[in-house]
Amino acid sequence: MKTKSIFYFLTFTIFFQTSCTSTKDIRMFQDLHKKNTISNNSTPPPKHIIKPYDNLYVSILTLDPNVNILFNPSGGGETSAGNTQYMYGTPASQYINGYRVNREGLITLPILGEIQLTDLSLNEAEEKIKTKAKEYLKEPSVHIKLLNYKVDILGEVNSPNNYYNYEETLNIFEAIGLASGITLYADLKNVIINREIDNKTYTYKVDLTNSDIYKSEVFYLQPNDMVYIPPTKLKSRNTDNSTISILLTTITTALAVFAVIK
Repeated sequence: MKTKSIFYFLTFTIFFQTSCTSTKDIRMFQDLHKKNTISNNSTPPPKHIIKPYDNLYVSILTLDPNVNILFNPSGGGETSAGNTQYMYGTPASQYINGYRVNREGLITLPILGEIQLTDLSLNEAEEKIKTKAKEYLKEPSVHIKLLNYKVDILGEVNSPNNYYNYEETLNIFEAIGLASGITLYADLKNVIINREIDNKTYTYKVDLTNSDIYKSEVFYLQPNDMVYIPPTKLKSRNTDNSTISILLTTITTALAVFAVIK
């Protein structure tokens, strides 16, 4: 009888240790249940200001296809889409084929020569290059994209990695989406974002369960930001529980065998 009691006790302990845990901590916008709509006064997304060592995609198009090939080796002809993928489809090819802003803030374009771009937004840089191109070309069209807009998404996400963004903006929720979402152990109340500003690293802690995140200065991520979603205490506890459960299972099995033999 005593052996049976111990057996039942250990079985209940295993069930308790491995039971499902609450998912309350991994719900975003937990303040939404108090109202039907979240109204936020988030600031407009910031414009990227070109800095030394930025890597840029620059496209200059005209009505003359021969001129287009000169300024855009990936463009023109029937294979332009394939050439673009070949030249800009990976971070390595982007690094090689992009126009890198040097330490003095200059890029060098065919025929147009050196052009100073630091402290300009992408739109302002387009206008500056277009003005320069008009000295040599008829009705040029200029497009610029930032190739080194990279963010690191680490911690409790399903696909931690560094991700490149080719749009002008990227907010923190879009970044988490790139990483295939959060895991069951994500601590959304203590998310860490590291950002480098003027060669200094700043660390921010944000709460993604509160709609005030929209007002945060780090809601829109900047190139080279690092987002870390830490695990909850639940993960550590469940890891310990797994070890305990294995031990208790072994003991329970031994007791069951002993009871049968007895």
